[in-house]
Amino acid sequence: MSIFATELPINANVDKAAFLSQVIAWLRGNEFSKVLDEANSKDLDKSYAHVRSANNEELIFRELAKDDSITAIGFRHDIPDDNGRLWRTEAVLRFKFPTDGVNLISFKTQCLANWPTAKTDTPKKPYLIKAIISDRWQAADENLNISDKPIWLTDADSDVSKAASIFQTTASKFLPIIYISATNSKKWQLDKTAIEKLAYELGGVAHVVIEPSRVFSFRLRDLTEGKNSYGGTIALIAPKYGTLQRFFAGTSGVDQVKLAQTLKAAAISVRSQMPILGWDWLNLQEACLIDQRKRERTRLSAEEIESIYQEEIRTKDEKIRDLEKQLSERPISTPEDSNSDEEGIISNKILRRLNSEIYPNEMSDRLRLAVEACLKHAETDGLDKRSKAVLKNVLESTSYSDDASELRNDLRRASRDPKRMTGEITGLLVRHGYMEKSDNKHVRLEPEGGMDGLDNITLSKTPGDHRSLENTRKQIEKVLGINRF
Repeated sequence: MSIFATELPINANVDKAAFLSQVIAWLRGNEFSKVLDEANSKDLDKSYAHVRSANNEELIFRELAKDDSITAIGFRHDIPDDNGRLWRTEAVLRFKFPTDGVNLISFKTQCLANWPTAKTDTPKKPYLIKAIISDRWQAADENLNISDKPIWLTDADSDVSKAASIFQTTASKFLPIIYISATNSKKWQLDKTAIEKLAYELGGVAHVVIEPSRVFSFRLRDLTEGKNSYGGTIALIAPKYGTLQRFFAGTSGVDQVKLAQTLKAAAISVRSQMPILGWDWLNLQEACLIDQRKRERTRLSAEEIESIYQEEIRTKDEKIRDLEKQLSERPISTPEDSNSDEEGIISNKILRRLNSEIYPNEMSDRLRLAVEACLKHAETDGLDKRSKAVLKNVLESTSYSDDASELRNDLRRASRDPKRMTGEITGLLVRHGYMEKSDNKHVRLEPEGGMDGLDNITLSKTPGDHRSLENTRKQIEKVLGINRF
């Protein structure tokens, strides 16, 4: 991705002066930056400051105030390189947000192409985030402290509860979590040095949490109903969404460098795609322009008001382009690539070995139907008590998919109009495992290869009455085997 983004709560005592000082120190420490040579502290202390250097490096500060108190302050810094690229860093600090006792700061860095042939690169985490953590600006993220060091859990009951909140998606609000389970007492896929390095590189981006032992895993399993990762598996967990991915390199020959790099890239990608709860630079820019227009409407000329409107439009256009860029770079996940919880009874790994499906989750629906039939004749067949209990749990913990109901509803809609029924149903069945074979006054539909158990379906090209339409629909449902769901 050519966008890096993160967001973290910071202490309420961080004010405008501290923010400006941190940004100035960060720019002074950049050997390639010359933009501050063109400005002084008084220039940057205004509610709006715009400084440009001879090499087209640009620094903009904006501040939004309400009732004589600052609501938000932020900056955008652009610096070009010799390869036709523009490196952009933005940060916005919202005061007393989301609550009075905390401020919220949002960061975003991008690599943009200034030349058509320029190749963009993945931007790194700005050193400004490391400086903030080093100065201990950060506040707690729900149950977890934001840090560039690992969170080493102990066997205390409070830490078991903390770990449970991680898998119950209540432990954090702003940052994802990398949870490293133990292979044994104080043994993990990554050694201690690799874990500490990973936590340092992900400071302000993700929490790195380590459990102490396998015994801890068993205690945690009871609290999470088995949702926790264990046996050395490493989980990537997002606030509200839960476990997104699990990583396990095996019991021997673990390439720790490669595994750590994979974890780092995955965590940064997840955090960069998470929604911003505060403001980014474009939000601040838009709010400042609207505030300026409302506040100075009476003393601005028509041309000046028009200029502000045009600037608002340019800001909205940039926001649209920014969102489109993020969507275009978002990785496409497919069911077979997904590591999240499966929707049906069958895992995607097993499903790939079976025949094609008429609709998503068909195989799971078939198995559920078989379980129902088995339980219906359990007494007659002499099924043992344990098997009956397990099968009942399967039924209680699952349901038929919505996809089967949707297919039946599609068949009902397609069979309403006698004149259009043949064409509508033909198009529908072609999308669900059939291919069309024309046969004079009829349309013959044959199942595609791999669709075992499906019979041919014949449709008349001449319209029928309502009763014949209904009978045809029911017959198709029976052939597809969805009439019992």
